[in-house]
Amino acid sequence: MSIVQTLKQAVRTQYRRGPGGLDSLELRGSNYGALNLYKKQTASPTGIVDNDLKTKLEDSFGNTVQVPVIDWINPTIGNVRTCEVQVGGLTTKLVEFTAVTMTFGFPMIRSQFKNNSISEADYFFRMFEARRLAAMELLDTWAVDHLDDNKNQHFPTEILQYYPEANDALQVPGDKDTRIEFYNQIRSILSTMDLTGNPDVVTNPLAMGDIRTIIGAGATLNGDLSYVLDSTGSFFESNRVVAGPGNRAAMYLVGANAVGMVTRIDPDCENGVQHGGSENPVREWTTQDVPGIGTMGLYYRADCSDQSALLAAQNLQGLTRTSVESFEWSIDVFFIKAYNSNQAGRFFPIIKVEQKTAA
Repeated sequence: MSIVQTLKQAVRTQYRRGPGGLDSLELRGSNYGALNLYKKQTASPTGIVDNDLKTKLEDSFGNTVQVPVIDWINPTIGNVRTCEVQVGGLTTKLVEFTAVTMTFGFPMIRSQFKNNSISEADYFFRMFEARRLAAMELLDTWAVDHLDDNKNQHFPTEILQYYPEANDALQVPGDKDTRIEFYNQIRSILSTMDLTGNPDVVTNPLAMGDIRTIIGAGATLNGDLSYVLDSTGSFFESNRVVAGPGNRAAMYLVGANAVGMVTRIDPDCENGVQHGGSENPVREWTTQDVPGIGTMGLYYRADCSDQSALLAAQNLQGLTRTSVESFEWSIDVFFIKAYNSNQAGRFFPIIKVEQKTAA
C-alpha cells in the first residue's frame, strides 16, 4: 500500500514582475554619471552642440559633417609704429565627426508560453530591460573613454606647483585633509589655465564620500566648508571611472561647454517602412523612445522557424514550424568635444585627477 502517487505537486506562486518581485535585484541599473554629464552639457543653451550641428548630425546618414574652426594664434605685439605692410594670417581646419553604432535585440517565440508560469509580457520586459541597462552602461563606458582620450596633456610648471602629474593626470595625495583641500584649489587651477566657469565633475563612487563630508561640514566641529564646492558645477558618479593601481579615486573635471553627444537613426527607421501591411506586418522599420537613451530605430520581422530542437527541454519538440518574431533596436552615437588646435601645448578643459591611496 502506498499513497506516493497522490502526493501534491510543488506549490507555485504567480510570477511578480517589477519592484518588489523576488528577482527584482537581478535587474538593477547602475550609475551612469559620464553619460548624464554629456546629456547635461549637450542640453546647455550655450553648449558646443547648437541646433545647426545637432540637425546636421542627425541627418548625416551616408554623409560627412564638417565644422570649420580657426586655430589659436600667438601674435607679436610691437612697440614701434612703422609704415611697413603688416603680415600674419589665420590657419583654418575642418573637423569631421564619426559615429559609432550600437544595437541590441532578441527573438520572441510566443508558443513557448503556452504552458509556462512566465508570460509573454514578462519575457519581453525582462529581455528588453536587461539590454536597455546594458546599452546605457556601454554608452557610459564610451563617454568615460572619450573623456580619457581627450584629457588635458599640457602640464607646465605653473600647474605642477599645485600637484604633480603622471600619465596626464594630476596626482593628489591620499590623506583626507589634502583630498578635501583639492576641491578648494580647483578654481585656482582653472584660473591658471585661463579656463572660466565651474566644471562638472564625474568620478568613481568612492570620491563622493569627500563631497558629502564637505557638504555636511557645517554641522561639524570643522566648521562650514561648503564654500569649497563653489568652484564646481554638478557632480556625477560612475562605476566606469576606474581609479587604477595605487589610487583610491579618479575623476574628470569637465569644463562648461566642453563636450556633447548627438544620436542618429538609420533612414529606413526614420522614414517608417512596412512590408506586409500595417495590420499584419512581416517587416517593419520604425522608431521608439527608449528611457535613458532617446529615440532609437526599431526593426521588426516575423518569420516561420523550426524551434523543435531548441525547445525540446520544454516538451515543445512539436514546434517544427512555429512563429518567430525578432526585434532589433539601433542607434548611431556621436561624441563631441571642443576643438583644441594644439593638444600637447595648450590647456584643455577636461582635466583628469587621481587621488592616491593613503599611505
